Amino acid sequence: MRLLRRCGVGLLCAFGLAAQALAATLAVAPTGVSVPINGSRTFTATRSDGANPSVAWKVNGVVGGNAVTGTISSAGVYTAPATVPPGNPVTVTATTKLKPTLSASTAVTVHLPVTEPAPAPAPAADPASIAAARFLEQATFGPTPNDIAAVKQMSASGWLAQQLALPPSPLTVTADLNALRRNWYTNMASGPDQVRQRMIFALSQIFVVSADKNPYGNEMLPWLRTLSNNALGNFNTLLREMTLNPSMGKYLDLGNSVIPSPNENYAREVMQLFTLGVNLVNQDGTLKLDNSGNPIPTYDQARIHDIARALSGWTYPGTSATGLNWESFTGPLQPRDGYHDKGAKTLLLGVTLPAGQTAQQDYDAVMQNIYSHPNLPPFIATRLIRALVTSNPSPAYVQRVADMFANNGSGVRGDLAATARAILLDPEARLDTPTASQGHLKDPVLHSIGLVRALGGTVVDPTNLFWDYFLLSEKLLNAPSVFNFYSPLTRVPGSPQYYGPEFQIDAASLAIGRANFLYALLSGNYKSMIAIDITPFVKAAPNAAALISLVDATLLQGRMSPVARQAIATALAASTDNQQRAITALYLTGITAEYAVHK
Repeated sequence: MRLLRRCGVGLLCAFGLAAQALAATLAVAPTGVSVPINGSRTFTATRSDGANPSVAWKVNGVVGGNAVTGTISSAGVYTAPATVPPGNPVTVTATTKLKPTLSASTAVTVHLPVTEPAPAPAPAADPASIAAARFLEQATFGPTPNDIAAVKQMSASGWLAQQLALPPSPLTVTADLNALRRNWYTNMASGPDQVRQRMIFALSQIFVVSADKNPYGNEMLPWLRTLSNNALGNFNTLLREMTLNPSMGKYLDLGNSVIPSPNENYAREVMQLFTLGVNLVNQDGTLKLDNSGNPIPTYDQARIHDIARALSGWTYPGTSATGLNWESFTGPLQPRDGYHDKGAKTLLLGVTLPAGQTAQQDYDAVMQNIYSHPNLPPFIATRLIRALVTSNPSPAYVQRVADMFANNGSGVRGDLAATARAILLDPEARLDTPTASQGHLKDPVLHSIGLVRALGGTVVDPTNLFWDYFLLSEKLLNAPSVFNFYSPLTRVPGSPQYYGPEFQIDAASLAIGRANFLYALLSGNYKSMIAIDITPFVKAAPNAAALISLVDATLLQGRMSPVARQAIATALAASTDNQQRAITALYLTGITAEYAVHK
């Protein structure tokens, strides 16, 4: 019995020792190493249990390595070969000599020697080209060589006059949401009416309708068509048509909003987000304050309730000429007085509506009440300036644009073409040396389409591309809420004194995702969706200075900073593959703040 106990204890001890050995792990440090040709790096191997292991070193499975992949001494000193090895990177492995055997590996990238190159000399920049490109960054989805030449020849004012006279790019009549999305995206990327397309995009982020609730193409088309037709027309027409638009009727529930409890969604959002804002402002966009220094609300819940009552009694077109019809998107909403609240109402600014009016009369009164409100010019001016030019316009800039919206010089209020012209030609927009707070971050759509346009890319079939835009939080037609993809009230991270709406969808993970997306575009991974020919850059790639200058001229018109040129030159020195060098130069330039931010 005593012997058995000893055996038992011995067995337990043996099992314990084995368990400890099996639990131990080996680690090689450092990891993620890059070594120049003929360079060396020392590696160490350590056990997790603190024991000092005796190890054998291998390179790509060969003890001690060889002249092709590099050698490694028994002390763990790796010496890179004289040329970059095939199948680079190589694998350095340490294996314990005593049993139980433990092993660990790390990858080592061998690269050409990188000296600190002198910054590639910048070519002489053409101020006229820079001015034209800055203007086109604000007026279009991105400058192209042809548009830059046209602006230089005609002047910004002359080119803009030509643009304002162009008809809208066509929209496909379809129930297929993807077909409509492709159509709109293609118009943005290559439609000749670029100013209209930028205005459509800006207004789509004010008058929001989303396929998250309207999931078919025919349910979104009336909204998009109304924006397209009125983007350079009169805001009064846009407001009136959008209010009775069947797409909006479904999205914000004005369609079949009837007595005794009319829906308040549209009444609230038409004031808060589409036209006036929540607080009274001066013509320059600054807040009006009461005697206690507090903001003055534009409206209250009672006004929302009464405007909802005034807009009750509208239904979709359909078989019934007197009753309510189910959702239909073939035409604007139609009045049904039998379902309209005929009581007296009080609108904004103390305007009252008498009892007994028809649905049409009350609708006309509400539209006029909002359209004539003093908040409307500065509200629309601020939103459009932020979308086109800068997130932080000066009060003087806002006032100049608001004044034009209020009166185009011919006594017409709400002239959107005149408003766009005022925004784009304003002295603050045309500053060729922008201030530190001027400009705005490009959102993923503007950023990527601008890159495609600058490189002469062709939209082939972007259907599958929209999944990537969804991952970047900006899938066209699918705004996540009535506030759009990003709130107009978002502030710049770390600088809350500045507005920066687009930063809401530029968190670290989204910024990395966007960079990867642009890399895939440039690498040809999406060539079946968008074709980009980078051959001219590949041909220039053997000469780093020439390549950087070509990229600078193409994307930045000579505005690349010395710091960016230095960083890109250093990155190019690590590669000898001309295709990869071209992609690297374009990619790194495309993700710099110099390109990603409109200035």
